[in-house]
Amino acid sequence: MKEKITKKTIIGKNCYASLYNQLCFLILFSTFVLPSKLFAQSNSFRIKVMTFNVCRSGELTKHSVEPFAALIRQYEPDFIALQEVDYKLARSNKMDFANELGAALGMFPAFGKAISFFGGEYGIAILSKFPFQSFQVEALPNPKGTKERRAVLIAKIVLPSGKNIRFASTHLDHSTETVRLAMINALNIFLPKDNTPTILGGDFNALPSEGSITGGMNQWQQIGNDDPTFPDNPTKKIDYLFGYPKETCKTISYQIIQRTGISDHCAILAEVEFQ
Repeated sequence: MKEKITKKTIIGKNCYASLYNQLCFLILFSTFVLPSKLFAQSNSFRIKVMTFNVCRSGELTKHSVEPFAALIRQYEPDFIALQEVDYKLARSNKMDFANELGAALGMFPAFGKAISFFGGEYGIAILSKFPFQSFQVEALPNPKGTKERRAVLIAKIVLPSGKNIRFASTHLDHSTETVRLAMINALNIFLPKDNTPTILGGDFNALPSEGSITGGMNQWQQIGNDDPTFPDNPTKKIDYLFGYPKETCKTISYQIIQRTGISDHCAILAEVEFQ
């Protein structure tokens, strides 16, 4: 018996076809398009970073780490770049400043020697909320006119999300722009080797208008502004945070922590997003 084809039958079949097409579209969208969008969103992540020159390992606090720990706890950074850090020096009571401050904060410490000094060592340090995958110290060049040898401490960290980052701390010489530019040229060899998200923090001893900053750091994204960071009641900017790759680094928030009374530098705090 042949099916009697009516207008109602045709409309019904068209409805079924329309529903079938919509269902196919939803399956394809959920299988291919939606995961790619979610994956793109998940590629972005944020970290909170700080840089702080601690003035000869807390000379103003009689070398106690507690005032530094009390200040830092208020802001809960994920990573901290420290400068003017003593290790086993007589002037700071043979303390291991980075290790003691890290213990007070529950953070992982790493120290980088710049010079041997009066039976101990002097340099930079990093504190991290997360374990280090590795860290290394690279000596910076000391061309004619250098007053003090300097270095950069570079740490590799895997975040709980599985993202890989680099975090580095440095302290450039206070002599001349020529010397600092030579040091920055070396930093640009040691650090931006690939597209791994990288933060560099430190006391650059350079004003924002200096060629070592405007030219030497032009492939980096400066985090924050040019407001002063030195001394404690600041009048000029010499402390910086930079992000790399420049195109993927975005400043979410930025703060200069002034008048702490525990150092002759301000601390700089920022939340940064890598996209």
